[in-house]
Amino acid sequence: MKKLLIITLLVLVGIQFIPMNVPAEVPTKAEDELQAPEDVMAVLKRSCFDCHSNHTKFPWYSNIAPASWFTKMHVKEGREHMNFSTWASYDDEKKLKYLEKIPKAIKSKMPLPSYLLIHQDAKLSDADKELLTKWASEAAFDLE
Repeated sequence: MKKLLIITLLVLVGIQFIPMNVPAEVPTKAEDELQAPEDVMAVLKRSCFDCHSNHTKFPWYSNIAPASWFTKMHVKEGREHMNFSTWASYDDEKKLKYLEKIPKAIKSKMPLPSYLLIHQDAKLSDADKELLTKWASEAAFDLE
């Protein structure tokens, strides 16, 4: 039993040296970022930006493996899927695709339940969902 504890401890210490390089902040030009009404931006920043922007607030546990791998992989995938910090670089067709997906995503799976376990303030209220749905519909209409 003692050997098992020592091996486990060594493995836990050893995996701390396997980096997952996902920066919290990626330099972004203000003109590249999403421009939306203030109330919409407030909800997006509270509930979406940690994974879908270049402005992530990593919690303390994101520095401890294996939690760091899980957390940073979610951020990496979120940024790759849709990034509000590079919104202006998307063509209108891609923006339209994302805007059409936003209402479906917030009704079914976003923010992720695993994220909400620790970030209760990110939970979208019915009013938040209605606001984002209305904004996405209007923004999509403006693009068409």
